[in-house]
Amino acid sequence: MMPPVKTSYRDRTQEFLSVAERLKKSFSSASNAASSSTGGSTKPDATRSAVAIQSEFNKRASMIGYGIHQTSQKLAKLAKLAKRTSVFDDPTLEIQELTAVIKQDITALNAAVVDLQLLCNSQNESGNISSDTTTHSTTVVDNLKNRLMTATKEFKEVLTTRTENLKVHENRRQLFSSTASKDSSNPFVRQRPLTSRTAASATQAPPPPWANASVSSSQLVPSKSTDVESQPLLQQQQQQMVPLQDSYMHSRAEALHNVESTIHELSNIFTQLATMVSQQGELAIRIDENMDESLSNVEGAQGQLVR
Repeated sequence: MMPPVKTSYRDRTQEFLSVAERLKKSFSSASNAASSSTGGSTKPDATRSAVAIQSEFNKRASMIGYGIHQTSQKLAKLAKLAKRTSVFDDPTLEIQELTAVIKQDITALNAAVVDLQLLCNSQNESGNISSDTTTHSTTVVDNLKNRLMTATKEFKEVLTTRTENLKVHENRRQLFSSTASKDSSNPFVRQRPLTSRTAASATQAPPPPWANASVSSSQLVPSKSTDVESQPLLQQQQQQMVPLQDSYMHSRAEALHNVESTIHELSNIFTQLATMVSQQGELAIRIDENMDESLSNVEGAQGQLVR
């Protein structure tokens, strides 16, 4: 009979259970991480969207500020031209061209400020930005509004100065025209009394003792009728001056009309900007009132809790 063989074995059930438990925990943690990453992807997207909107806001605000600066430089040049009071050195064409350019710039800047205000409102209402960013954006928009209002006011003042200068030029022209017409109607200016009186005395006075009875040289050589020939030439020159005066008056009237029309349009833009600024101020007041009311409610709730 053979002796029994001793077999060695080891119970590894507990090791198996521990490995299974570790795998279970690792799988559960991986699934939780995947679900959390899937559910939290909305927040990074919202953050990226807020950053893109803020970048677009800063870009637009920078362009508007640069445009207002360029317009201010054009206004300074227009102010120098509008202050000229000389009738013979009046840059009407240059003033009209510069006025049209500045008017177009201010209209475009006004529309850009309105769009920037809408972008700022949508950004503030989204709730994806901090309170500091909201305050900064609101301050930037208000600053641009005030700068544009100042430029619009300066443009209106320059055009008002231009209107006054045009009226002064017109009054001077009418004054000189009336003076010239009075001189032309004065008989003592055109009839040359000294010349006619000398000619009459020469024909009526008796010949001097040393004069002979022969024919004088003035009778042999016919004199040129300068007075008779100069009258048609003068009339022709006056007829040529009439169209020039009409064209000058028409250009002056057109320039005055354009300036007055531009002033009226600038008044509308200025009113619109003032309304936007007042609305922004009312919104800030309402926000302050809401914050004060919320603070009082919190203090009241704390008092009730203490009781």
